[in-house]
Amino acid sequence: MAEMKPMKTLNLRDLPEDFVRKVKSQAALEGLTLKDFIVRVVSTALPLEPPNQTAFFMAQAKKKRR
Repeated sequence: MAEMKPMKTLNLRDLPEDFVRKVKSQAALEGLTLKDFIVRVVSTALPLEPPNQTAFFMAQAKKKRR
């Protein structure tokens, strides 16, 4: 049997009503739950690999030196 990872809860507040309505509508049109739709959309927008932290901090340090 596959090992179950603990799930995190994320609550978002103060989202515009028209935005929420559009997201819910699109999820329903695609036959997905709101959670599954949001996970899919956010997952496709984010890189699969975590960013290279060293390169990120080096770039930040170079910016500060200018």
